[in-house]
Amino acid sequence: MQHTTRKLNMIESQLRPNNIIDENLIAAFQKVHQEDFLPDSLKNLSYIDDHIKFSQHSFILKPLIFAKFLNIIKPQFSDTILEIGSGGGYTTSILANLVNFVYSIEQDKIIFDLAIKNIKIKNYININVLFSNYRKLNNLDLKFDKIIINGTVNDNPVNLLDKLKVDGKLVCILKEDSYSSIYLYKKKVSGYEKLKIMNASAPTIINYIDKEEFNF
Repeated sequence: MQHTTRKLNMIESQLRPNNIIDENLIAAFQKVHQEDFLPDSLKNLSYIDDHIKFSQHSFILKPLIFAKFLNIIKPQFSDTILEIGSGGGYTTSILANLVNFVYSIEQDKIIFDLAIKNIKIKNYININVLFSNYRKLNNLDLKFDKIIINGTVNDNPVNLLDKLKVDGKLVCILKEDSYSSIYLYKKKVSGYEKLKIMNASAPTIINYIDKEEFNF
């Protein structure tokens, strides 16, 4: 009952007042129980209006930011989506209720194992979670309708834009100097379009600039 009340409060006080009113999106959030994707030590944080950190490099985006991402790219039931950062399978599962198939990349082995376990328990058949470094996806030969990067990047995600179909869309938070904002990228026949949507912040998920990478 406690988590049910928290979920309702999240939808009614975090999402709807911030123009998340698409009933398909609301229904997807309603179907997925965040507490089921959290270790026991973090279950008391379910549905909070903040990012939930598993570790320094792994986290679940706050509900409103993830919902804004979905509102921006407008997932369709026919879409195949690539997700960067699995959130332990939570955000992956929300996507699975909205699109045809979800590929989720996770580079933290502990969270990868958690996501696999959670998704297996839930019996999703339209999810494939892959263990890979976010900056090195050379073995992923597919092209996607849409890509969601569940966190902040510090440069244009060119390696991921290359994985989009023409007219495909990518959404993420991009940090430029001391400012960070949600950006929508659209793949063109040659290059891409880039549109700033709104100011937002989240932990860094891909560091494209520093030579030192996440310990993969």
